[in-house]
Amino acid sequence: MVKKMISRLSVLAVLIVFLAACSKTSEYTNVIPADASVVASINLKSLASKAGLDDKENEAAKQKILEALKSGMNAATFQQLEKIMKNPSESGIDVESPVYVFSSSSFPYPTIVGKVSNEDNLHASLDVMAKEQICQPVSEADGYSFTTTNGDLLVFNNLTVMIIDVNGASQTEKAQEGIVTLMKQTAENSIAKSGAFQKMEKQKNDINFFASMTAIPSNYRNQVSMGLPAEVKPEDITLVGGLNFEKGKIALKTENYTENDAVKALLKKQMESFGKANNTFVKYFPASTLMFCNIGVKGEGLYNLLSENKEFRNTVSIAKADEVKELFSSFNGDVSGGLINFTMSSAPTFMVYADVKNGNALETLYKNKQSLGLKRGEDILELGKDEYVYKTKSMNIFYGIKDKQMYATNDELLYKNVGKAVDKSIKDTPYASDMKGKTVFMAINAEAILDLPVVKMITGFGGKEVKTYLELANKVSYLSISSEGETSEIDLCLKDKDVNALKQIVDFAKQFAGI
Repeated sequence: MVKKMISRLSVLAVLIVFLAACSKTSEYTNVIPADASVVASINLKSLASKAGLDDKENEAAKQKILEALKSGMNAATFQQLEKIMKNPSESGIDVESPVYVFSSSSFPYPTIVGKVSNEDNLHASLDVMAKEQICQPVSEADGYSFTTTNGDLLVFNNLTVMIIDVNGASQTEKAQEGIVTLMKQTAENSIAKSGAFQKMEKQKNDINFFASMTAIPSNYRNQVSMGLPAEVKPEDITLVGGLNFEKGKIALKTENYTENDAVKALLKKQMESFGKANNTFVKYFPASTLMFCNIGVKGEGLYNLLSENKEFRNTVSIAKADEVKELFSSFNGDVSGGLINFTMSSAPTFMVYADVKNGNALETLYKNKQSLGLKRGEDILELGKDEYVYKTKSMNIFYGIKDKQMYATNDELLYKNVGKAVDKSIKDTPYASDMKGKTVFMAINAEAILDLPVVKMITGFGGKEVKTYLELANKVSYLSISSEGETSEIDLCLKDKDVNALKQIVDFAKQFAGI
């Protein structure tokens, strides 16, 4: 059992060395099929640096790993592995080039691609592993060499090394049939000609990627593409982005890429439906708000966009079209919503505000409540001028218009204080400055959530594992999702703003593992 575990550690150590990378691409990327729906470029050398693996404080940890490996292998094998760990170029892998991961329908096996710097050294490294029974002896095929280890197929020639995730002998044989084709591909019939791939390559992140809609399973793809123009195909819509580890933050940025004019027109209309938020309502929401969302809306543009959607047109009858248009058109400015509180005894408390032109839509809604199909126990009552309450058996939702500001809440105290600024508001939160200039912004306040009595009660009953997760969660300040123009961003922001986020994660893992 111990020998098996050490063997796996040996494989992992060597493969990590194989994957260490950062620099410009080369011809070895020609093995990636042209129909690849997902491709990621991983700069593991940058990741290792940000994780602090080269820091002096980690030398002791490295030595512990080496000692663990040494006890389970012969001297010659250990010397080769130690040499590679100290000087990765001895592995035969070009450690100054990126590592790629791809998924493709024509080659349906998750695959890692790296660049070979010295084929003889790589062969020698694998020969040592074979003697240790970590992998099978290297064999020769049509234009490449190969071996198997722990269910993976490793193939290489003088330029490229590929690690292919296969399952069983039949998949291995099937994959080898496709490998011959991939190894002989040129730039013209590979992913290199893809505009999305070229755009991805220009990014400078720890991990760059692109993902086509064709990567989504067909049954879900149909739901995602519902209502899109008939001339738009899944392969025409691609998400290009990058993941970067920064001081106190993990940032994921994405943007849409397309060469289809119909998609470009659709994206333009979407952008015209929203505008930069003015943060009008942040003063009304307490800093302890669990989740906050702020959107700049151009109601008429949004209605025009939706009216081109077949499903929307089928849902909204011609008789109600004018009323629905008036409702949408009344929104002009910020729409802000927040989850204020959560308890075990009642429904979550929420508050919503919106800039509107007038209250005509709400008045029309009240006058036509009989046509809304209200169920037994449900009713809409008028409380005053432009003030209403939607009553149900489980809760009451107060809504109305005040100073051209629409509001809605299920909390009577919040309703009575509509339009009144709170002492400590969203303006005082760590994410307040991140909201400026954004079309869409949403924040999940991790600190406020962990401070909830119900969360403290639940975690109090947990064991050691729950305590570990809680310690990790306590390092998080908030999660934000935002959009500005054609770019969207997801940020996981930590409390410690001075240390790289990846190093904080690694340090926590070391502490957990007792290293």
